[in-house]
Amino acid sequence: MADLPDNNFVFPPEIYSSSERPDILIWSTKLKNVILVELTCPAEEGFQSAQLRKQSKYLPLVQNISQSSSWKPLLLTVEVGARGFVAISTHQVLLKLGLPSRKVSSLCKTLSTTAAKCSYTIYIVLNDDKAIFSSVSINIFPTFQHTMVSSSRS
Repeated sequence: MADLPDNNFVFPPEIYSSSERPDILIWSTKLKNVILVELTCPAEEGFQSAQLRKQSKYLPLVQNISQSSSWKPLLLTVEVGARGFVAISTHQVLLKLGLPSRKVSSLCKTLSTTAAKCSYTIYIVLNDDKAIFSSVSINIFPTFQHTMVSSSRS
């Protein structure tokens, strides 16, 4: 389950009743495992603090799930820099999720390019006083649709 725009994501009550909304939630009712994935796109020099911030935010939820249910939670953080650098931890998370290493390399290149393009678009829009904001969809992965803001001159 992914927390995407226009999606009324509700944390599955069979796991734990919570208003928290991690970016991605993967679970197995058979194994009673739940994986919470949090994405952040900080400046590259802020990877460690971004990771700690996400871990701190979701630590109470992970502890509550562990203590009050038979579910085994795992929190994973994914960091992709605003200038396109993909953190080593992101590679590790993708491998831990079972993606083949060849796919991980390809996906990381796509993440890098997408982050850099989005940051560049934001830079252009913020520095263009004639920009007219509009919503533009870009297809990063065949099954995921992301929206980014772009500008056009009037």
